[in-house]
Amino acid sequence: MVFFDHAWTLTLQITKKNHEDIKVLLREKIAYPKLRIDNYGYVLYIPAPRKTGNNTVTYQGMHLNLSDDHHKRVLWQMFKASTYHLSAHVVVSNYNHYRKWIKHKNIKNAMFAICITEDAIANAYLKAKWNFLIPEIAIANAISYLRLKPASHIRKEPLILRAAILSENIAGKVKGIKIKREVIETAEKTSKILKELENKAYESFKMAEKSEETEKILEALIDKKIGVVDSIYNILSRFDETSQIPSLPYTDNHGENSLFYKKVPEEESIMKIAKKTYQILEPEKGEPDTKLFIETFYKDDISQIFSNWKSSQERKNKIIAKYKELGKGTKFLAYEFPEEDYTEYLRRRMLLGSPIRRILEKLRLLKNVTGEDFRQEAGLVDLQEAIQVIASKTQRTDIFVREELQTREDRWVILVDASRSLKFFTGEVRDIALCLAEVAKNLIINQNAWAMYAFNSKFYIVKDFSETFSSKVKARIGGLKHGGMSYIPDAIKIAFEALKGHIEESKVIVVVSDFFPSGYEEIESELAQTVKKLERLGIGMLGIGVKSRAVKKFFRFNCVVEEPYELMKKFTKAFIEYSSI
Repeated sequence: MVFFDHAWTLTLQITKKNHEDIKVLLREKIAYPKLRIDNYGYVLYIPAPRKTGNNTVTYQGMHLNLSDDHHKRVLWQMFKASTYHLSAHVVVSNYNHYRKWIKHKNIKNAMFAICITEDAIANAYLKAKWNFLIPEIAIANAISYLRLKPASHIRKEPLILRAAILSENIAGKVKGIKIKREVIETAEKTSKILKELENKAYESFKMAEKSEETEKILEALIDKKIGVVDSIYNILSRFDETSQIPSLPYTDNHGENSLFYKKVPEEESIMKIAKKTYQILEPEKGEPDTKLFIETFYKDDISQIFSNWKSSQERKNKIIAKYKELGKGTKFLAYEFPEEDYTEYLRRRMLLGSPIRRILEKLRLLKNVTGEDFRQEAGLVDLQEAIQVIASKTQRTDIFVREELQTREDRWVILVDASRSLKFFTGEVRDIALCLAEVAKNLIINQNAWAMYAFNSKFYIVKDFSETFSSKVKARIGGLKHGGMSYIPDAIKIAFEALKGHIEESKVIVVVSDFFPSGYEEIESELAQTVKKLERLGIGMLGIGVKSRAVKKFFRFNCVVEEPYELMKKFTKAFIEYSSI
């Protein structure tokens, strides 16, 4: 498993939710984890390691060398702690409880007060229900404490106060020297208020056996936690304002966070401080043995974890390099994989479930009585003729070639326009990509005989020929977004190059767009010439206009679709009609 799989597994275990109910998004472009809300529920943004050199990465503000096993263990601990912490928030946090209270408040002070209050309740939940994870949280707190700048290295007093509160909360002491007594007393007072709330929540969670009971406990805590937030807000208001809402590196981030060094703490220091951070979390258990933290720190096979991650990165880089080479001479600005959003794929798949099931059920019914695959038994489709049937909506059945007369395989490329001009049809275009992928998976015998790409000013690899229709490919479809220009002819040229060298007799390029190309002069003329050229070379060219008849200007064989299931019907019609033979 790689980071994506671990994050999903841990999150589903702690939250007890389904994939469709919650989003877990790993992103290289973010430095710290974030917890946000969409129309369905919580979205967990967890940072993924971002390569900065041959064997170096950044993670949560740290610069790490992956040749060093200690650096890998620190990264892994912080990654897991982020996943545990955000998952606990999904279970216990409801920020709507503060909607009335927060009105007319200073937003920075209010959010800091809310965040540390909700963190206390999340810690109580993990301690009560996932107690075996507490040593790992203690190690993450130790790493955070060691990276925290001492007061003498922080210029602004409001930030010194917030650093003091974070430090007092996790280590029971304020980090630094020559700190104003008022700051120390304020941090101690704030920490005491939070600890009282945490203890109350912990005792209640410990008694709960069902999720319904947990929900009742959370309802009972509303007044208490709003009172805590209000008290902390009033304390903060006695000091100057600040532009930051700082947080521990593995907890929910709300913007700039300048309180932490980039250096990776040494193992000996981590083990020493972890004893103290564990005591803050579990004061009733007394001083722990250092052995507990050494075993926790070393328990996972980080060599295998990072080997899998490295192999995955190398595969992706190899695929991207291939398309950069194929795209020489085109105007694409970059070659990338779409950001992954597996939950969005599943949600869209559920909404389209009924028409997809109807189509697939028809295909299943076409298996003969011996149970053999209809695609092998009844014959193969002449794709050139099938394209004409799809485009003309006729009832012809002479598009099928009996297998005993001719045997061949086909190779398909599906291109999906992800430009700004289709922004208002985001749902429809993503759904069309999803439906085409579902149909291709069931109609094309060889899963390595079809590929899918998206494009705007950039070229996106959704599914390479070498890949199966895996959860990772589905996540890429779910993550398709729109922006930039519409380089349709350039995408077609790369699709053609990708088809070269393959032995299949019939090759088809399907383009899904509104067919308003943009990005450079004479692009419409370039599109028309490119399509004609490939048709002369024997490539089957099918244009699918998304709520647009402009496709008819460029493609002889075309169809206009208003909804995704309409596309599936047209696209599979030729494959189904063979049953009448």
